[in-house]
Amino acid sequence: MDQTPPTRNPLFYAPEDIKLLEVLDSILTRPKSTPSRSYSPDLHPRGIKELTEHKSTRLAYAMIDLLETLERGSAPERLQALKVVHDEVMHDRSMSMRYNAARVMLQVMKELVRVRGEEIHRLDLLRDFQDAASGNPRRIRSQLRKHHLVEMPEAHNQLAFDDHVHDANTKGRKSPSHLILDAWIKGIRHLSVVYYDYIDYEAVTEILEASRIVGIDLRLGVEFTARLHDKPIHLIWIPRGLERNRDLKELLDDPNTRELMIQGKEASAFEHAYLLEVFRVFVVKHLPDITTRFNLNLSHLDEQEFLTFLGIGRLSPVHIAEFTFSKIQPLMKQRFEAIRAEYPTANLEVQLQLTQEVNQLNELVPEYLIDHYLREELNSTRPNTDELPPLRRLSPREILLRLNHLPCRSNITLNPSNLTPQEVLEVLYQGRGLVTHLEIFNLKDWSRGKTEHRETINRIRRILNRGNVIEGKRLVNSLLHEAEGRPLILAEQLKALRDILFDIRTLMSLYRNDPLRSRLGSDSVGRSRHTPGMGLVVLSTLAPSVQRALRRDQKRILPVQTSVYRQITYLDRPNRRLTAQTRATPPPLVPLWWRLRGVVTDHWSFVPNATCLVQQGGSIATLAGQPEEKGNGFTLHPLPRGRRGSPSTLHPRHLNGHVRNILKILLGFIPAFLAFFLTKDWWFLAWFGAPLWFTITGLRNVVQSVVGGGGLMRRSLLRWNDYVSWSRVSDSLLYTGFSVPLLDWLVKGVFLSQSLGITVSSDPWLLYSAIALANGLYISSHNIFRGLQKIAVVGNFFRTILSIPLAYTINFTCANILLSLGLSSAVTDEWLQLWAAVISKFASDLVAAIIEGYADRQDNFLHRAVDYRDKYQAVLKLQNKLETLFPDKDVGEMLTSPGSFMSTLAERYPDLLKPMVIHALDLMYFYLYQPRGQLALRTLLLELLPEDRRMLVVNQRILGEKRIISRLFLDGLCGERFERALAIYLSHADHYLEFLARLELEVVRAAPG
Repeated sequence: MDQTPPTRNPLFYAPEDIKLLEVLDSILTRPKSTPSRSYSPDLHPRGIKELTEHKSTRLAYAMIDLLETLERGSAPERLQALKVVHDEVMHDRSMSMRYNAARVMLQVMKELVRVRGEEIHRLDLLRDFQDAASGNPRRIRSQLRKHHLVEMPEAHNQLAFDDHVHDANTKGRKSPSHLILDAWIKGIRHLSVVYYDYIDYEAVTEILEASRIVGIDLRLGVEFTARLHDKPIHLIWIPRGLERNRDLKELLDDPNTRELMIQGKEASAFEHAYLLEVFRVFVVKHLPDITTRFNLNLSHLDEQEFLTFLGIGRLSPVHIAEFTFSKIQPLMKQRFEAIRAEYPTANLEVQLQLTQEVNQLNELVPEYLIDHYLREELNSTRPNTDELPPLRRLSPREILLRLNHLPCRSNITLNPSNLTPQEVLEVLYQGRGLVTHLEIFNLKDWSRGKTEHRETINRIRRILNRGNVIEGKRLVNSLLHEAEGRPLILAEQLKALRDILFDIRTLMSLYRNDPLRSRLGSDSVGRSRHTPGMGLVVLSTLAPSVQRALRRDQKRILPVQTSVYRQITYLDRPNRRLTAQTRATPPPLVPLWWRLRGVVTDHWSFVPNATCLVQQGGSIATLAGQPEEKGNGFTLHPLPRGRRGSPSTLHPRHLNGHVRNILKILLGFIPAFLAFFLTKDWWFLAWFGAPLWFTITGLRNVVQSVVGGGGLMRRSLLRWNDYVSWSRVSDSLLYTGFSVPLLDWLVKGVFLSQSLGITVSSDPWLLYSAIALANGLYISSHNIFRGLQKIAVVGNFFRTILSIPLAYTINFTCANILLSLGLSSAVTDEWLQLWAAVISKFASDLVAAIIEGYADRQDNFLHRAVDYRDKYQAVLKLQNKLETLFPDKDVGEMLTSPGSFMSTLAERYPDLLKPMVIHALDLMYFYLYQPRGQLALRTLLLELLPEDRRMLVVNQRILGEKRIISRLFLDGLCGERFERALAIYLSHADHYLEFLARLELEVVRAAPG
């Protein structure tokens, strides 16, 4: 196979693009034994590792480590990668849609690391990533739509959930960390992951830790199978209060729980042996039929290879179908290619036969194998009840009583997917109120049309909750009459229903005070492209525009209606100062006085007992995009290129960022130049008016960025152009170019001068007011078009209003200067009339530079304050651990001899030396390279108690041990590309420590008391 890298046109590929693709190619083809290249989670996303690799490359390393097969990675490695991934995308607080942008970036990076060979598709994904990282709301929303993600509130308070999903430890495809990452990308905040028969502590600790990293409320469920009239009954036990791993450990160490888990493992082993026998029967009995029917050449499936394919998962018919499909898929492709080659020259009759065969090949998907060959009732190997392990022979009531005696609060959900309404009622009656929830909607069943009993089952729940005996009696009678009409109904089932009828008072008292609640889940395993994925969301908790977009796609609206309520909480704060830890954006309904005085939280909750099934007009939507139609994509009449979801040709948006910036500037410069050149008689304005106009706008952006970043007197190593976002400058120049014909020719010339006779000489106030108003409307309109936040739109409009007196003052000053030079009033007015639009533009941009520069300064300071506080908490946590490890010594005193302390640490606790050095390097990097880092550090030291301040400063002294730290760099402290980071450390550590010592003295003098 040719491994020569493709030629990449520099017009489309920036150096960082080429670097990222080369990295992806190298690590995707690396041997399985190659160690992970993901960065340590102790490294701050805005810290020293910024000197090693581009953000997208760092993200790619972590994403690949997270998504790789279970055989290559361990749970700690996946958790480390998940933390790195989450931190990388969530620490950029400069974005107006940070949360949604982060979701898009992760989704795009997931796709990018999986695409191989399709260069244009990869380039398109690179641009998608950059669009999301740009922070432009319009681009972010476009990418959300493109990648089938629902826009979520930035307050992250949406009711997005899924009460039934699986990971790779059962029949799911995704590792626990991968599942949690996907849930976060979809916007899910509440998730229930279901296991079978028992809890494996080592397996579930990964998913518990992963959910804590990304902030998902996770519930663990264990599905137990009882027997009712020789039929399996699935009950999901969800223990509550497992907030820490220790809580789970204590639960599993309880004797009753331990005994139940042992029996659960026996049941799981029995199920494994049974399904392995199903696999053997399938290979002997059904595989020949499949290969004959579909004209495929496959005679055998290797059992050992199948078990390797299974991995850590719990054996299920889904695995058998997936493994079989993986073996026959290449054969189907070969057969299709043969058909496609034969089709053009065949006669009409043969073409019809070939078309029919292609249609059959498209039907052969894993779901087809399950439905036609692997359903339980189709297998003669099904065990009798007396052959089942003890746990599987229990009745619903017996297993419910066992669960009720376990030492924890819990919820128990009945999954009615395979049950009739009569059986559901009988289980609820047997449970005597121990069943707390009923899964009234299962997305997988709904997508397959298995919903015939769901409405009746939900009606049972609502009637039981009302507790009305008359309604209950009518319900039981109707179910009894329906059952009597079935030819295969068992006598014991009819007897059970009659017993319930004669004990109707007990039945109707079960849930009168503690209602039977509902559960809604997808039952997603992440394996099929033909069934919906995980995730549901309550529409009313989303923005109105998002609700409208979802309702336009009726296939995403589920037949479920629910009610929610919104709780807005005001938290009083004695300290009026708005700190980085407490900053929040209150919703618009909150009074202004509350916004000024404190923080407001915005929370949605379900109204109890208000969820029901409806025929249409539901209030819940699925978060997954529409599943693909069943099939394998075989068609004798292919679609035109470019209509299959990935681009087939280059597009202007694929140009690299530098080229796009240049083109945007040129696109804005053309109308500006033409407006001056065609309307001005004076040669200077005709030729240099547009460059002057662009210079004003460009300088305003540069000055604003530099002032916001620290000004010209800053001490950091950042150069002035490091503060400037050239993409932001090019956007500004693009739109300012179109303002020239608007303001100078149309507003000033045609409308004011020619139509109304308003000039500098007649009414300068009105002239500059009109130009400023037009400029404000224009700026606001293109701000809206670009999708900026309302506060930015309003602010940009009013800054043009504030520029009116400044423009008038400049006009007045220039008039006096010209008059003092001996020019007549007429000539002076003529000159000022020519320059009126430029003067108004200069005044507007000067006001913008001051206001927005100050806003940028505050934002930069706020971001640095958060960065410093995050890192301080990490240092404090490590210090506490050190104090515990050296109980008889003063760690602060030990740190006064950093070389000796680091040697001791390297010898006794080497795992703690690396994070200690990382924290010190990150703090130094904030000071050297991050805007407003020095001011934020000084502010932090002022706020700390003297002993905490001393602890933080003393910890930094280890930076003086250059030999030890250099060795850590060489050992991979900051990855493989550490050269620049090491050089910066070696050349600036001494200067930083000197500054820190001086700063500590200044702070001690300035600190109160």
